Amino acid sequence: MSSATGHLQHSRYRRTFRIGHIKDLHWLKSLIPLLIGVAAILALVLAIDPASFAVAIRRFNLALLPAIVAVSVGYYVLQGIRWHYLLVDVGIRMRMRDVVLLTLAGQATSLLPLGELTRAVLVAEAAKAEFGAAVAAETVQELLYMFVLILFAIPGLLALPHALGGIAVVVIFIVGIIAGLTWCPLYRWLRLAVSKTPLLKRTLHQVDEIHNDLTILMRKPGTLGWSWLSALQAAAFISTLWLVAQAVAPGQLTWVNAALVFAVSSVAGLLSLIPGGIGAYEGSIIGLLVGLGINPGVAAAIAILQRLASQGVATAVGLVSYEIARRTLHISGLGTLPVRTQAAADTAVALA
Repeated sequence: MSSATGHLQHSRYRRTFRIGHIKDLHWLKSLIPLLIGVAAILALVLAIDPASFAVAIRRFNLALLPAIVAVSVGYYVLQGIRWHYLLVDVGIRMRMRDVVLLTLAGQATSLLPLGELTRAVLVAEAAKAEFGAAVAAETVQELLYMFVLILFAIPGLLALPHALGGIAVVVIFIVGIIAGLTWCPLYRWLRLAVSKTPLLKRTLHQVDEIHNDLTILMRKPGTLGWSWLSALQAAAFISTLWLVAQAVAPGQLTWVNAALVFAVSSVAGLLSLIPGGIGAYEGSIIGLLVGLGINPGVAAAIAILQRLASQGVATAVGLVSYEIARRTLHISGLGTLPVRTQAAADTAVALA
């Protein structure tokens, strides 16, 4: 394992990654997942009820649009604030406003392959810090956010028959991931499995670094102490879905049910492995809304408008934020991604 074994310090490996660009990937790898997701959304709309979908779009209450945009942007601002405290705990010290700015800038590529890592790359570059530490902070943030999101969904789930088993499975799954990456006795088995897997063993060096930094983070009192910010994040995104539903079909979706729909759909999008979960996320929202008694065409309108309200707004704000960050923090172009250097790859192979 790394020289930081024992978790007495953060990983000391530097420059194991260089900064590449999304254009370095073959165009098929960049576009096919996104095109599949978009095609799936179009197929859903055409198969469900195009006429009622169009009527629902036309009835959208524009008076709620400012609130929807504000809550959507507020989610990403809260994400940046929460991440700032985690970055401090892994030794990356930046002004909070710069972390928030880079968090917003990273949303411009969130629908591209590896786009979720853009903000970690930008922070590592701007702060001249270790990429693995930034990823560890981002990983902890997303795990805690998902855990809190599931908690928000519990009231809605309890109203459904036989839902308690599903709640337990999801909670155990998330706790298992955290335990596997942070509890050393369990991590030894995880590391052994990675070292024996042909496609994964080359990443063993990076897995060790992330394990080391995650363990340090989970032992910091502020990691759980600032979890209320994760709760605010979850509430903001749930409110975006709820506000869109109110603008399209007033009174047909309660906030509690919106929490249930959003949490389950977020998990479905994550498990799809498609960048941004596009297609799987919308399909899940439509299915759940229909199950709650909402017209299929209206449900499709809510799902697609909510995607535009969250991801569309985030992309637009991200492009503007990137231009500001590029001039003030001297970062690289959008679409940057971590690419392992040959020396690091040789070291990892030798260690494996």
